[in-house]
Amino acid sequence: MKLKKITVVILFIITSNFIKAQQFNSDNYVTMPHGTGTFVITTGERDAMISTVFTLLKNFEFNIQANLYWEDRANNIPNRYTTNVFGKYMFWENKQKNGGAAVFLGIGKSPGYFTIDKYSDMQKNYWTAVPVSIPFLNTVFWDIMPGAMVNFDYNDENVRTTAWGFTYSTRLAIYKVIPETAIVGEIFGTEGKAYSQPEYKVGLRWEPNSWIVLAGTYGAALNGNKGAGFELGIVIFTPSFLKKDFIKNNVMTY
Repeated sequence: MKLKKITVVILFIITSNFIKAQQFNSDNYVTMPHGTGTFVITTGERDAMISTVFTLLKNFEFNIQANLYWEDRANNIPNRYTTNVFGKYMFWENKQKNGGAAVFLGIGKSPGYFTIDKYSDMQKNYWTAVPVSIPFLNTVFWDIMPGAMVNFDYNDENVRTTAWGFTYSTRLAIYKVIPETAIVGEIFGTEGKAYSQPEYKVGLRWEPNSWIVLAGTYGAALNGNKGAGFELGIVIFTPSFLKKDFIKNNVMTY
């Protein structure tokens, strides 16, 4: 498969030193250029995830995500899955284009929210979050992502009820220590009735070019309990193939 006359190159992803969520729960304020697509595949000890992201409008991304959690026989937890559909809108960016803010609004289990419940209907879960990105000397990037969620199908001692939660997530990425690589650490969790234990993830994200990014992480609960464990993920970025001028002026050969 070969693309001809590709005119849009997404170099700003690397030069801006901003990482997308991948298997990290936190995200930054950045939305991809209009017309582009992002595909994320992650697999690990606790679950596997696939996510597709399309920038349908300027500063707006449409996301579809699914997680499959593996069976845990030791704790008598069966296989289960969650689905999530959400939008992201970048509403502010600084003059240097290395910091800003965005807002998420989603239907389905909030990213990073982990319970041992079996699948519940997607439309019974709603969440929102506001990622804010703060740069330091164009080397260290701090993402803060407070949010909230409501679960209308919460299992409270075998009784279904409504539960609210305050979600929090913060991530620090350090560049220029390892070439083409970010050292990343984050903490996230949910407080309130819809509680999810605080967890951390640490890892490396290798960014060799503008199209493919690889990451390896390890995650666990802050109290020492089992968490996500070891995970490997890949992100694939596309050119602006959803724009009319790209479709008219480019040919795909099979």
